[in-house]
Amino acid sequence: MHFSTRLTFFIYLSVLSTCTAFSDEPANSGRGGHQRNVSRYIPGDFERSSPDPTANSKDFSNINSNFHHNSSVSMIINSTDNHHRFPKTWVANLFYDALVNFTVMKTVGSSACQKQTQMYIRHLANDSLWAVQMSDSWSRYPNGILVGTTHQMGVYEECVEVHRPVRGKYCIPDVHLGTATGEDFGKPDGELPGNDHAWREILGFVDNDNRIHRDNVKFGICIPDSCTAADLEISLQKQFDKHFLPHRVKALVRVQSILCSTDKDEYPYDAGFYLTSSLVGSIFLFCCLSTAYHLIVIVRSNNNRGEKSYKMPEILNSFSIIRNGRDLIKYDKNNELNIFNGLKVITMVLVLFGHKFLYLIINPIMYGKMLERVYTVGPDFLLTCLNLVDPFFYITGYLVYVLLIRQFTKPATNWHQIPTVIAYKYLRILPSYVAVMLLTAFVIPHLGDGPFWASRIWPEAENCKNYWWANLLAVSNFIKVKNQCLIAGWYISCLLQLLVIGIVVVYVRAKNPRVGICVMVLLLCSSLITPFVMTYIYQVYGIIRIMLSFLESPDNSFEFSNMYRPFYLRGTPYYAGLLAGVTVEELKKRAVKFSPRIVYAGTIIISAICVWVQLYGAVFYDVNRPYSVLEQSLYATLSHCTWTVILFWVTLCHFTSGYGPIEKLFNNRLMVPLGRLSYAVYLVNITVMMMIESRQRAAVYPSKEFLINGWIFGAVRTYLIGGLLYLIVEAPSGLLIKTLLNEKFSGYAVRRKYSETNDRASSSAAAAEAKPRDVNGGVKIAEQKDSTRL
Repeated sequence: MHFSTRLTFFIYLSVLSTCTAFSDEPANSGRGGHQRNVSRYIPGDFERSSPDPTANSKDFSNINSNFHHNSSVSMIINSTDNHHRFPKTWVANLFYDALVNFTVMKTVGSSACQKQTQMYIRHLANDSLWAVQMSDSWSRYPNGILVGTTHQMGVYEECVEVHRPVRGKYCIPDVHLGTATGEDFGKPDGELPGNDHAWREILGFVDNDNRIHRDNVKFGICIPDSCTAADLEISLQKQFDKHFLPHRVKALVRVQSILCSTDKDEYPYDAGFYLTSSLVGSIFLFCCLSTAYHLIVIVRSNNNRGEKSYKMPEILNSFSIIRNGRDLIKYDKNNELNIFNGLKVITMVLVLFGHKFLYLIINPIMYGKMLERVYTVGPDFLLTCLNLVDPFFYITGYLVYVLLIRQFTKPATNWHQIPTVIAYKYLRILPSYVAVMLLTAFVIPHLGDGPFWASRIWPEAENCKNYWWANLLAVSNFIKVKNQCLIAGWYISCLLQLLVIGIVVVYVRAKNPRVGICVMVLLLCSSLITPFVMTYIYQVYGIIRIMLSFLESPDNSFEFSNMYRPFYLRGTPYYAGLLAGVTVEELKKRAVKFSPRIVYAGTIIISAICVWVQLYGAVFYDVNRPYSVLEQSLYATLSHCTWTVILFWVTLCHFTSGYGPIEKLFNNRLMVPLGRLSYAVYLVNITVMMMIESRQRAAVYPSKEFLINGWIFGAVRTYLIGGLLYLIVEAPSGLLIKTLLNEKFSGYAVRRKYSETNDRASSSAAAAEAKPRDVNGGVKIAEQKDSTRL
């Protein structure tokens, strides 16, 4: 009985294998092996040359069925099971079948669209060059879906260079794939085993926000210019329903109008464009004329050999590139504050690297698995680097203290200097800030093109047109992220808010040292407690996680929108900088010095601990890790202490004992000028990176070499543009503001002196004269040695 049962089962399997081998649609193997019909995975090359594509496709299927062989018992059982569950045709072939002869439907759209579509179809049938060029510019057969290739780009220029008789329009539809029956394919987290069914990677995709969607396919397509995104969406949806629904797959098509473009500059040339262009052009021309005049003065002075001196008018001198260039490269090796220029340069270079990485990810990617490995194998620095602007806050806090405390401690000073210094700092920041906003809103949209140019540059321009007031009022860190003008605008607003607090606190410290220190400590403690409390209450992450949804749109992140930008959550490094100024001041008074062993050993140990804490945040990217609100709350506080503690220790050691030859790395003729450019570079860096990446035409392989090369290229271009902004806007406006404030307070001093001379003795008059000079000195001291903007 047992033998007969086994014999019967063996005969059944033999028959089943034979039938499977000679069937027109052999069963797909699931976990037991990939027994696929080759025609379902390779585009039908014979179809293009045959009047009946389906005939050759069937013949091709029959030919390849001869290559199938018998499998083991378990493989056949699994294959039979998956045959009823998964589509019988691979997704790329479904795309090919739907798109091989696709055109916009003749019955949709405007009359112009219908007319151009019919013309395109006729000329394509006759192999007219322009029509074939439009057809040849995009791919019908997607590849790389299983490894995270995000876009099937085609050739953008080949499409948009067609102008007559029909202008080509390049669009990027987004097709979301899902099961039409609602069946759960139970895909486990992470990568599938190699013998699993390929369709499970698509229909069973689990979105943990750390993998590129395998169930989304974005591809370029070329259509007549008169047809709209809606026309294309309707036509594609009908075509995809026709070919995908019979296989129990639902393909949902979405086409955004902003992702359709031609080679025409379609952004409007409004009055703002002409006014901004005229303003920038006039400033640049005036700088050139001032520089030419300055050059003539220098030549004449040299020819006269000191017999007659030529003096430039102050207004021309302020706009001279020669004068501002000299100020930029001026170097005083004995200036203790030079070390902060080196620290700013290093921090800025790292910030540029982070921004390059962030914009690389949202570009068309050829092999997405390479980027996905960052979430599992690192480098962890890229995952935890969003607190990298903390050093800027710390340096600003320290400079605010050391540059103002000496002025505020003079007997003749009073509280009237507080608004004076605040106004001066605001006016110094404003010109370059406004210039970048105007260029972003009205000029930059006209400076490039590409399939992604409009979708990334135009929204930023519209935000600057509609929400410029938030930047001018320094409240852009409190509006919605999606409405913010300039992505870096939140930092400028936050910095100005902290500057107001810092100036007031330094004044209090100058007039009442004990109260001032207590206020600083209280502010530091509150800035440490606030992130902990808010993280605990809202039960969110203690780190801004750089997930894929965040990269697509930062306002998708609750942490970024509510926990990253407010000044009361970013004050820790700034208040620590103020306290560092107090500590250094006291240590110098007591002549405290650390031995070289303590300096170097302390720096290494503290840096190691802080770097470990910094990189610890990478564990929060593990989707299987249990959430602990206490752990997240503690890290929300500690994450703002990493760079702060390192810089606090470095500051104490540098200003009391020194680092010896190592200081030359931060204090040299290269670092000091580059450090002075930090504010201008920070203003333009994201805009420059965005312009570079928005011109992308094709998918790229995200290798380390590609990232590093792009980082170097982007950094060089950013510093060049930042240097240009400094020479023609920041430096001239700074000199003009200083001159205007000096004249204002000088006039006030003369009037005050004349008034009090009639009523007081000469000694009292002299005292009265000194008082306004101190007010004027408040402006000068805020500017000497180094800028506190960054």
